Amino acid sequence: MLENRSMKMGRKILTMIVSVGLMATAGCEKWFRRTTTQPVEVSRPRRVLLPAGIAQTVSAYANLVGGTALPVMGYGIVGGLGDTGSSEVPTNLRKILIQQMNKHMVGTHRYGGWKVSPERILEDKDTAVVFVSGRIPPAAPVGARFDVTVEALPRTQTTSLEGGILMSTELYLSMTSSKGTPIKSKDWAIASGAIFVNPFIDRSNLDELVKLRVGRIPNGGVVTRSRPIKLELRRPDYRMASLIQQRINQRFSLRGEKVATAKTPAIIELHIPSSFRHDYRHFLELLMHLYVPTDAAGQERYARQMANAILLPTARHEDIALTWEAMGRQVLQVIRPLYASENQAAAYYAARTGLRLGDELAVPAIIRIAQRENSPFQILAINELGKTRKFPEVAKPLKRILLTSNNALVKVACYEALLQHGSNIIYRKNIAGHFLLDTVDSTGDYIIFATVTGQPKIVLFGKKIPLNQPLFYSSEDDLVTINSYQNDKRVMVYRKIPGKDMYSDTLYFKPTVEQLISTLGNRPEKDENGNIKGLGLTYCQIVRVLYGLCTSQQIPAKFVLQKSPALRRTYISVPTAGRSDMPEGG
Repeated sequence: MLENRSMKMGRKILTMIVSVGLMATAGCEKWFRRTTTQPVEVSRPRRVLLPAGIAQTVSAYANLVGGTALPVMGYGIVGGLGDTGSSEVPTNLRKILIQQMNKHMVGTHRYGGWKVSPERILEDKDTAVVFVSGRIPPAAPVGARFDVTVEALPRTQTTSLEGGILMSTELYLSMTSSKGTPIKSKDWAIASGAIFVNPFIDRSNLDELVKLRVGRIPNGGVVTRSRPIKLELRRPDYRMASLIQQRINQRFSLRGEKVATAKTPAIIELHIPSSFRHDYRHFLELLMHLYVPTDAAGQERYARQMANAILLPTARHEDIALTWEAMGRQVLQVIRPLYASENQAAAYYAARTGLRLGDELAVPAIIRIAQRENSPFQILAINELGKTRKFPEVAKPLKRILLTSNNALVKVACYEALLQHGSNIIYRKNIAGHFLLDTVDSTGDYIIFATVTGQPKIVLFGKKIPLNQPLFYSSEDDLVTINSYQNDKRVMVYRKIPGKDMYSDTLYFKPTVEQLISTLGNRPEKDENGNIKGLGLTYCQIVRVLYGLCTSQQIPAKFVLQKSPALRRTYISVPTAGRSDMPEGG
């Protein structure tokens, strides 16, 4: 009986052990299934699907080092301000500025004036210490020009930079110490020139006057040091580096010129080919969109895939067009059917590619787009017609568009395109070596166009644009006074001399805008008859006078100021840097 109880108890204990074991096993099995069949998601590689125009191109595998703008800065001196400057010089900058002026011989006969010591220049209220900044364009060679911004230093009494001229200023990488002193590094550029201040500032509004302390110098920066350009592979690989090197040299090397050299599995050094020396930005854009695989059948298949993709609402038109262009003339058979597409974007980008590749069938397609009023691609098409050199016959339709369009921006685009073709309807003057004055033999309403970036330039649409008489104009700051009576054959003008309570001699000119600009802009020097021929105003000051006269309708013309374009990257970066899951084949 005792034995039976022991046996029963033993069976109960065994049942409990087995139950606990089964529960444990079930729990372990459940945990095992979770950890083996459901791994942590971040550890599972995923294939990245790149859009058409990016997939299998150089940009899918490598970054372009040196393909972004380089920010530079420095401190300099602006002269010619009259009574709007200040003699305040931060202690931490005085020594740097004096050394810089001595190096560039500012204040000597060589610089263009009487010998004046740097210390005296800093103490003169005709000058002001300024902060100068700019962005060197991607891959810009030595001698390339770029715009710079000039700002009066905070907590100084400088009220306006208008009429000022920046003395030679060295620009460095944008680095400063905690005390605000620039950290000495390699100088990358030098800046100088006449400052352009916004002519639309309302000088009767005290809140607007602070904007006079900031200006820009179109083309005021000059690159003094070139930086190397190279490709950096995201995944170092000898085979891929060698393949990319081979494809670049196949496409861009002429007469044995080596463009790409693979130095390591991760680095490919680049050399701008001579054929692209004056269009290096375009070369880099094409290089980054170069199709990498060498299989000809695969390249044609990819070109056709992009022909379908460009019709989609989400298409990356620019990337697709550049990839086609980088492939070369063999894509023409693929893209020609798109020239007549009802999809305006597809038609434009296909025809643009054909035009750049020298396809004569693309010419009428681009002309059709250029003639289409209110098309979002009209001005782009006009620009392309200006760039082409193989088809000089495009000048005639450009001239026709210029004469018939009522859109001021279209007329400006046609002018710039015709300028590249050397059109005989454009007449040019160089005003004192400071800016260009172009006159376009145009019909329709008068237009005055002024640039704010690149080469300083005033363009008159219409020969002998008149000044309405009687005429009286005086700028808000009493800088210039212009006066004439009804039917006067001459207009009188004089200016206030900067920094002095004095005025210039009165000059006379014929009542046309062209004569006005020449009189205002020419240097105050004597001509062969002993007469003063100019008032020596800066480009910015002349633009302000023209704007004021157009606004008051004393010049019967529409005033158009060029928009300042944003500096863009050389190529569109692909967000795959550092990923180990980038596919080798695209």
